[in-house]
Amino acid sequence: MEIVKPELLQALILTKNEEPNIKRVLDKLTWLQKVVVVDSGSTDNTLTIMQAYSNVEVVYRKFDTFAQQCNYGLTLLNSEWVLSLDADYVLTDGFIEETRSFIATKNDKVAYLTKFEFLIFGKQLINNNTTPRPVLFKRNAGSYFDDGHAHRLKIDGAEGFYHSKILHDDQKSLSRWISNQDGYSIRECNKLLDSSNPDANSILNRIRCTKVLAPFFVFFYCLFVRGLFLSGWAGWYYTLQRTMVEILFALRLIEEENLKGK
Repeated sequence: MEIVKPELLQALILTKNEEPNIKRVLDKLTWLQKVVVVDSGSTDNTLTIMQAYSNVEVVYRKFDTFAQQCNYGLTLLNSEWVLSLDADYVLTDGFIEETRSFIATKNDKVAYLTKFEFLIFGKQLINNNTTPRPVLFKRNAGSYFDDGHAHRLKIDGAEGFYHSKILHDDQKSLSRWISNQDGYSIRECNKLLDSSNPDANSILNRIRCTKVLAPFFVFFYCLFVRGLFLSGWAGWYYTLQRTMVEILFALRLIEEENLKGK
């Protein structure tokens, strides 16, 4: 496969202890001459695995927020276009070919959004709750900001869409997932309780504020509205994960209200 010139496109990935995932991700990025990885202190074999890839440059930065990590990573790139990926995003051949086409086409688009296919235990789900997000963008047209536990990309210009999807295939342990969700629930709780948050009165957040309805709503929405019962145990696993997220969030809200009441 022909290598893309580094002045045209470079990739950015954040890592910390991504041993179960990173090799599958980097195996699909060998067509890029430069992949920058911002690592925040991996203690497993992540760094050793990445050393096997000559196109990968690893830079350490102590973690503060996802947006700050990404914005720092952007300063390390000098390409026209950026392919910004999570450490569990596996590219398909179709996605790669579309990316090549986008960066070679002259038009008014400065970013392209993609959808995701979720894999649980290697099995693709019939559906999921993710929304499209921009992963390919011109470096001078995008910057990141924190949004609760997530980070968002602000795009200054016209956007287009991929037909192909990225495979979201996180193979880290359930214990690691639960640990991550604990921290995420704190940031999401703080976001919801922030009076300046423009999304505080959205339907979902109003349901969350009841502290009782959200887990039931998400459970039935995933399993029946999204049809995940048709994906077997993988669908149940995903549904129970999403339900647990809402349970943790409800517990954080209850805890915060009781602490304020003391």
